[in-house]
Parts: sequence; C-alpha cells; structure tokens
Amino acid sequence: MLPLRELLTTFADCFGPPGGEGPVAHLLRQHLQSFCHLHRDGLGSVLADKTGTQARPRLLLAAHLDEIGFMVQGITAQGYLRLQALGSWEASLLPGQRLLIQTANGFREGVVAALPVHFRTENSKPLKMEELLVDIGAASPPEVQALGVGLGDLAVPHAGLGILNEHYLVHKAWDDRVGVAAMVAVLQHFRDRPHPNTLVAAGTVQEEVGSRGAAAAVELAKPDLAIVLEGPPADDLPGLSPDPPQGALGRGVQIRLYDPSLIVPQKLWRWVVDLAQQRQIPHQLAVRRSGATDARVIHVAHGGIPTIVLGAPVRYAHSPASIIHVADVEALVALTVAIIEALDDARLHELFVS
Repeated sequence: MLPLRELLTTFADCFGPPGGEGPVAHLLRQHLQSFCHLHRDGLGSVLADKTGTQARPRLLLAAHLDEIGFMVQGITAQGYLRLQALGSWEASLLPGQRLLIQTANGFREGVVAALPVHFRTENSKPLKMEELLVDIGAASPPEVQALGVGLGDLAVPHAGLGILNEHYLVHKAWDDRVGVAAMVAVLQHFRDRPHPNTLVAAGTVQEEVGSRGAAAAVELAKPDLAIVLEGPPADDLPGLSPDPPQGALGRGVQIRLYDPSLIVPQKLWRWVVDLAQQRQIPHQLAVRRSGATDARVIHVAHGGIPTIVLGAPVRYAHSPASIIHVADVEALVALTVAIIEALDDARLHELFVS
C-alpha cells in the first residue's frame, strides 16, 4: 500500500490520453488485483468489485483514467506534425511546450512550435489548435516516417512532479489522476475492514471526449448509488470572480451540488454534508455554471441513479502544469470513506424511498 502522495505521483506520471489509457489501467489493476475482483469492459474501463458484509446496496466509485491529450492529425511537407486535440485545450498555452508522443516503436519527444517574439506583429491573431505545429527534428515526411511517427499516434505534455511549499503538488493530468489515486486509497482503506455494501470501482476511459467509458461501464456496474471522484477546476485565482471561491486549494473536498449536466438530489447532498460536518472533514460546496463529469451519463442510466460528485480542486486545470493541495485529496478520501461506512440498505431506503 503506497502512501497517498506516492499514489498521486505514480498515477500522474502515467501516459494516458483518451484512447490510450492502457498504462493507467495497468497501474490501477496492479494496486487492486490482490483484494478485488477485476474485469474490463469493451472500451477498456477497469471495474473492481469488492463485496462487504451485504451484497446491496451497490455503490459505484468512478474516476476517469484519461487526461486531455492529442492525436497526430497530419504531417506537413516540412516534417512538422499537426495535432487533433483530445479534450478541451487553450491553444495559447501550448507553444514552447514539450510533448511525449507514443509511437508503434516507443516514445518520441516533440516541441510545439513557438513563434519568437521578434517575429510577432501587432496584428498577430489568437492561436487556433489546427494552426499549431510540432517539431520532432524532422525536415520531411520521409524523415518523420523514419522516426516511427505517424497519423493516429497519441501525445501528452512531457512533465514531471513539482512541489511548492510542501503541500502543493504540480503535475500534468491531475484531472483526473487525483480521482483515480483517491479511489485506490479508499479501496485500500477497506481492504481488511468491513463495509455494509458492495463497492464497484470503475476507472473509466474517454471521459474527456464525452464520458464514453462511463456510459459503457455503468451498464456492467448496475449501481444503486454513485460517487464520481474528480479533479474539478479551482476558481480561487485573483480577479476571476468578485464572489468567494467554491473550489479553493487547501479548503477541503469540493461537494458539487449542480452543474449543467447534473442536479444532485437534495437528500443525498445534504446527507453527505452532514457526514462531513460530523466527522469534521474540511469541505466546500459548489454550484457550477459550466462543466460536466462522468456523472452526466451515470445518473440517467438504468432508470436513474442517485449520483454525487466529490473533488479535490485543481488550479490551472487542462494545462501542461496544474496544482493540487494534498490536504484536499486527504479530505476527498476521508469523506468517501465516511459515505461507504454509513451507506447500508436502510440508509439508501431512507434517502430515496421514504
């Protein structure tokens, strides 16, 4: 059992854009195979079942394996690569960034071409993704081919762990490796402890391109209730809003009540907030005006599944370098554990039937 910081680092280090989540899935299986029943669905999501003292309720923990990334879309006559975004990127963040490209023959590095300031004019327009070029040190398509790079190859930022002021961790892919690491930590907590339900943990694929993995995985999981573990964007940047932030680093687990794709049942979120207060778990409530998670497809499956989203806020999400606070992840794990310990069949009936 790895400490939480090591789990976070190990999962964030993994290469895993949409359609290329294999390394993350392999790592997840390694951590769970000794005490969970593992299987995969047809899209590649990993499902881990752990039966407690009762077969029901079935409680789904979902965290997506994929990170935003790229696919090689084209090769120019000069040997540069063109990119197809996998997930939502701000193109202006990318010039000068190093990429790690997965080819059939292993990994290659590339650099997103950056126009030096010397060549910029007052009329320079904002960058578009389709205008970006990647330099891999080739001068022609045959040289690109000789390096083993071709259409359909996948890429992510070439990054590593950074530590700021001890408790702030910098890396790519906190959305959603923070959720995956938290899910593993929760399951490890219950490795030798009883729980009054059956846990089904799903490491889902292709969330960043439309929650495709979750839509398939929930058909196999058939849960009575679901918790989506996420790395939501932090909103604590200066000047972002005149109102207090709802996702600030260092202030605890974020409990999402609403986003445009999900209205969390009031009985569910009020019960979860009560648990957090009873156990003195730092938490913050969020009513989001934008965004969505795997909850958008999970909560409407099988006639409707009560679903809540818990997260550790990520500052500079969907960028090559994002930041989390370790205490927020600890609070995310603690609240998820509290829910699992308290959710038996009688509680489920009280929340959603009576």
